[in-house]
Amino acid sequence: MNWFLHQIRFVVLLVAWPSASAQPIDWPAPPERTIWLAAAHESFGDGQTAAKPIDASTAVKLGQALDRLAKEHDFYGDGLVLQFLPGEYETDGIRLRPRWHITGDGIGRTTIKLVPSARHRKIKSAYHSVISGGWGPQRLAKRDFNNIRIADVSLDCNWRGMKKALGSILKKVAGVDLLVRQALVERVQVSRFGAVGGRPSWREVFPIRVGSGMGDGAELPCYRDSIIEIRHCIVEDFVRGPSTGTSWPYCTGIMVSHRGADSVNGIVRARVHQNEIRNIPNGIAFGGAFLQRAEFYENTVTNCGIGFNFDTGGNRGVVIRDNRFFACVGGGSVNDGKAFVIRDNTFRLIAPHAPRFAYWHNGLRLWDYTRGFVVEGNRFVFDGESKSVARGILLHGASVGLRLFQGEADEWQRQVDPHRFHDNHYDRLLPNLAGPQEPGQEMHLLVDDGAVHLTGEGDAVQFTWPDD
Repeated sequence: MNWFLHQIRFVVLLVAWPSASAQPIDWPAPPERTIWLAAAHESFGDGQTAAKPIDASTAVKLGQALDRLAKEHDFYGDGLVLQFLPGEYETDGIRLRPRWHITGDGIGRTTIKLVPSARHRKIKSAYHSVISGGWGPQRLAKRDFNNIRIADVSLDCNWRGMKKALGSILKKVAGVDLLVRQALVERVQVSRFGAVGGRPSWREVFPIRVGSGMGDGAELPCYRDSIIEIRHCIVEDFVRGPSTGTSWPYCTGIMVSHRGADSVNGIVRARVHQNEIRNIPNGIAFGGAFLQRAEFYENTVTNCGIGFNFDTGGNRGVVIRDNRFFACVGGGSVNDGKAFVIRDNTFRLIAPHAPRFAYWHNGLRLWDYTRGFVVEGNRFVFDGESKSVARGILLHGASVGLRLFQGEADEWQRQVDPHRFHDNHYDRLLPNLAGPQEPGQEMHLLVDDGAVHLTGEGDAVQFTWPDD
């Protein structure tokens, strides 16, 4: 045991844990040109001043204005600031160009609503967003979707109105959907999003999604540099769509990704902070895909299915700290991830209100192919009226706490890279559980300074802290 503990400590010392500090991102200056738009005004004009805004009183007029501006100022030019005056606007979808900013007068003061149009019926696209950009092939640096900003607006996805008009061709509607090299989304509210459910690609909708690369064989950009920040936003209300059956729709409220980014030679930053995600009992608050370096901090999640989920693309180097999860069925779930830091969060859990949400009902679930996590200083509490069946932390699956790699002779080797748990607090939850594992599935973890090694022979261990 002493040799085993020594080996674990040696491996842990080799790991460069992500920093929990969040230095401000130095965003570029906004474009010099500002164009003003209004839904209602006593004197419309060319948009050069707030006194003479462009007429955007209908979805058709807004679309025509944006098409004209894109041509006049070059599709890949120096960019524009599109300043929406207070009011309620309709759009069949705003498609951003590189270096475009969309700004309003504030949440609840400038509202942009997605509405169906003849264009939707003609192209028969299955997915629509209020604001989107970057989803197209490009190979020239001047066409990079950089210096994108969306701020101070409320976005109404209008699932029921869109579905009623478009019928079976519509599968999902969302608020913000960007594939960009550099984007800032701040003080944006998204509501009334939805999905049709059914097959996997139709089930999950992303009210706010910002990525710098998707891959999947498509002719889409995968930017070497990836700078994404989402802050002070609000995502709220349940996921619209069918509520019965086994393939019900759900969401990840805020989703970031940077597949293909170069974390060694490029600039890679993804920050999601000080947002509110609330009243989405059939959804996930936030998550990521193919992340190499990201921070999720000081967010508040209330009355959601689960706080976070990372299960796509082998995420690594993710910091989740100082978040508050209130009245959620589950805290978080990660598989196929490494070098996460989950620190100083508050998880206050409630019982699932339907059997289909029972899988989420644990404070933290770490499973297949996870290694090298630090979990410390978190508070896990069950707020239900009766005793919970949930555990604070649940570990299970294949290659938990192990690094598998091929040596110089292409032989497979294993290296211990355990999860570390320290100074967490639990109240009214079942003891934490590691295992039981399937035959041949080993597991390695550190609880305080004590090493735990499960052999994969059906063994399991429960653990808590002395003061629990």
